[in-house]
Amino acid sequence: MNHVLMGRQGLLEILSWARPHDSSIERAFCREFLDSVPGMNADGFGNRWLAIGDKPRVMWSCHVDTVAARSGPQEVLVDKQGIARLRNGKPGMSLGADDGAGIWIMLGMIAAGRPGLYVFHRGEEEGCLGSAWIRRSNPGFLRDIDAAIAFDRAGFSDVITHQAFGRTCSDAFALGFAASLNSLDKGFKYRPDNTGVFTDTNEYAGIVAECTNLSVGYHGQHGPRETLDVGHCEKLLAAMLAFDAAGLPIARDPVSCIGDSWECLSGYPGELEDFADAVARSPMAAARVLMECGITLDDFEFAMWEADRSSATEHPSWIAR
Repeated sequence: MNHVLMGRQGLLEILSWARPHDSSIERAFCREFLDSVPGMNADGFGNRWLAIGDKPRVMWSCHVDTVAARSGPQEVLVDKQGIARLRNGKPGMSLGADDGAGIWIMLGMIAAGRPGLYVFHRGEEEGCLGSAWIRRSNPGFLRDIDAAIAFDRAGFSDVITHQAFGRTCSDAFALGFAASLNSLDKGFKYRPDNTGVFTDTNEYAGIVAECTNLSVGYHGQHGPRETLDVGHCEKLLAAMLAFDAAGLPIARDPVSCIGDSWECLSGYPGELEDFADAVARSPMAAARVLMECGITLDDFEFAMWEADRSSATEHPSWIAR
C-alpha cells in the first residue's frame, strides 16, 4: 500500500478526489487506492473486497463514490481545530468525507492486518447499488458473516440499530460494540442509536444478523459545507487497530421479519410494490429520510412543482442515495 495513506496526509489525499459514481475519476481512484493493495479483488459490479483471516465473521464496509456534480480534484484544508473542509466549496461540491473517512479507516486496518472481510462498495450514493448487487447476485458471499459494520455515519457517537424503518442490529450487539470502543478511548461516547436511514449494510439485513453503521466524524454531508473532524477519525482508526470483535454478542435473527421493518413493507428482498403507498402510511419516516439525505423543504417543493409540470413518474435524481 502507498505509505502516504498511513497518515493524515493520506486522508486528505483521499478527500481531494471528487468521485461521483461511475465517473472516470471514480474508476481511477479505485485503481490508485484500492487495486494497488495486495490481495484486493473485484466482483462483477466493481465492488472491491479483501478477506483477512480464516473465514472472517465480520464485514467492514464503506463506499467509494461521493456526492459531486462533477468529478475531479478539489482543494482541502484543515484548520487549527483539526476540522477538514473544502477551500473553495461551491454548490454541487462536497468534501466527500462521506465516505472517504471510511475508506481511510479500512485501508489502515488492512495495512495492520486486522481480521475481517473488507468491502468497498460502489454506488452507495445512487441507492446502494453495489451492495444490492451482492445481495441479489452473490448472497453466498455473506454466508459466514455474522456482523456487517459500515464506517459511514455522521457525528461522533452513533452505533446504528435501525435503518430504513426497521431494526437491523440488536441492542445487545450495539451496546457491546459501543462499550468496547469507549474502553479503547476515554474520549469516545458511542452508544446505540435508532435514527439511522440507510447505508450499504441495510441491504444485508435479511441475510446477516447484525447490520450497523458507525459515526466517523463528518457533518453536513452531501454539500459544499461538509466537514470532517480529522482528530476523531484518527482516534477511531487507532481504536479499530486494537478492537477485537470476537466477543460481541450476535443476537438478532435476520430471517425473522420485524413488524416495522423495511423488509416487511417491501417483501424483502424485493422492492416496494407501491412506494407512494408506503410514504402515505409513514409520512414522518419519509420526511426524516429526505432530511437525512440533505434535502431541504425548498428542494422538495421545487421538485414537486417540476414533477407536476412535467407529469414525471420517477423520483428526481437528487433524491437518490
